[in-house]
Amino acid sequence: MNKTRKVPAWVGDVLLIITAVVWGGGFIGVAKSLDTLGPFYMIALRFLIASILMLIVFGKKLKKVTRNDIWAGIWSGTFLFLGFAGQTLAAKYLSVGKLAFLTALNVLIVPFLARLVFKEHIKKHNIIASIIAVIGFGFLNLTKDTGFSMGIGEVLAVVGAIFFAGQITALGHYTKKIDVCILSVIQMIVCCILGFTCAIFLEAPPTQLNIEMLLPVGYLGVFSTFVAFLCQTIGQKYTSAARAAIILSLESVFGTLFSVMLLSEVLTVTMTIGSFLILLSVV
Repeated sequence: MNKTRKVPAWVGDVLLIITAVVWGGGFIGVAKSLDTLGPFYMIALRFLIASILMLIVFGKKLKKVTRNDIWAGIWSGTFLFLGFAGQTLAAKYLSVGKLAFLTALNVLIVPFLARLVFKEHIKKHNIIASIIAVIGFGFLNLTKDTGFSMGIGEVLAVVGAIFFAGQITALGHYTKKIDVCILSVIQMIVCCILGFTCAIFLEAPPTQLNIEMLLPVGYLGVFSTFVAFLCQTIGQKYTSAARAAIILSLESVFGTLFSVMLLSEVLTVTMTIGSFLILLSVV
């Protein structure tokens, strides 16, 4: 009799770490893409590339798609799109490092969403971590001239983090029940459709294609979307939503490192303290 081989938890952790590294680089791709594209066209194109690759690799599996698969993909894909919409719009106002750490707030939101939606118990350390994160958020938004500064960029980044938390929570629920490959395909397609829908109504289409546009969008589509979300979706099958959120929050660390190395961004003392506190709260 054939025995099903149990996949160890560390495999899921490794896949999620890969996701965090690639997402960290994605902050650079987003910043560069916005030089030549509107936010929604950028989202639409990156998910178009990812959707095509997903269909090439897993298209045959869609023959077995069920109604539950479709609804799961629609829910997770919608949360994912709204998360990226908030994050991408915020990138127009914030530095890459600051945006990366504000995005990391999603890890603190996941336990509360799991409590609200799935009635999971909130542990005491979640409350403590949230308090530390709020303090860190304050330091991250302190400026020398005006003190605490909370602008449209910060609001959009936090809204994006909330929707990313919704997507992580949804995946934690659905990946235990349905085919993760089918779920990945559907959520990519949903994001692509929503991206083009918003872009058509809200933005002027790009007038030309050049290397400055194609390189960052290509990276975002192939690596930050196709590879990363495939790793995330499969990785979350072998771990909890809360643990996945903790590992994925490392994207903020990698995003900040890449911004300093590649974009020569400088972190102020207060931003460094705030970033450290947010990272501490995540850990």
